[in-house]
Amino acid sequence: MLTVVLQQGINGIVVGSLYVLVALGLTLIYGVLVQINFAHADIVTVGAFVAYFVTHWLSGNYFAGIAAALAVGAVFGWLMNAAIFAPLRDRGNELLPLIATIGVSIMLQNAMLVLLGPIPYAFNTPYSNEVIRLGGTFLTVQNALIIIVSTITIVLLYAFMKFTFLGKALRAVSQDRETAGLMGINPNYVIMLTFVIASALAGMGGAMLGPVLVLTPFAGTSVIVKAFAIVIIGGFGNVEGTIIAGLIVGLIESYTTQFLDPGWIDIVVFALLLLTLAVRPTGLVAERREENV
Repeated sequence: MLTVVLQQGINGIVVGSLYVLVALGLTLIYGVLVQINFAHADIVTVGAFVAYFVTHWLSGNYFAGIAAALAVGAVFGWLMNAAIFAPLRDRGNELLPLIATIGVSIMLQNAMLVLLGPIPYAFNTPYSNEVIRLGGTFLTVQNALIIIVSTITIVLLYAFMKFTFLGKALRAVSQDRETAGLMGINPNYVIMLTFVIASALAGMGGAMLGPVLVLTPFAGTSVIVKAFAIVIIGGFGNVEGTIIAGLIVGLIESYTTQFLDPGWIDIVVFALLLLTLAVRPTGLVAERREENV
């Protein structure tokens, strides 16, 4: 029994790490702009397909695929900010950017459907079948990479936010955009940087998620619903809360699969969401603007 518990704990950390990568981008954008980007899911899908094709074109170089997905995600973030959020930001209607991202999401899904077709793609990396055994438990090298890459990304993001000038500027804009502007910070540049980082994380999340899912033009949609739940459970706009909630949801999914039934996963996760909203509406880590992002 102990071996089963440990094995499912490892599986839960793997799943939770994937969710955290995807949810962090949503948290950053909300923390700075108090906006939700519904096209985030499709950038995850684009990142997965970019990693898939680059890995195959370069004869199994998965790390090049991850780097390409991160770069393409960053470009998409810059384009979305320049074409959608920047023009609509000062219109005085917060619904306009939200509606625009829904349109972008539908456009990207259908573009991928036309270009790639509805037939699922199986993304196998050179590490998918290599197994590491730890006592009675096991872990594929692919899953170990997911944990390692996610951990490094989280640490680097934390260090960027806490110790660099741009990270501090981003936090200042999230607290008070007008005051930050008066202090010499360019809010438009910081917002653009936020979109680039968030979308780069989404692209990387797609690259890590691709080998776990069957790839279709709608692959990211199945993950983004959980990512939204994680952001709410953790505390909208709070990076630390998102990390904690992502790991909790991953562990819940893993243990639910083992001890109940896979069909109960969504019921348990969204029951936790409803319980959080009822008992602690601010999330696990209370939303305080001076501490967000």
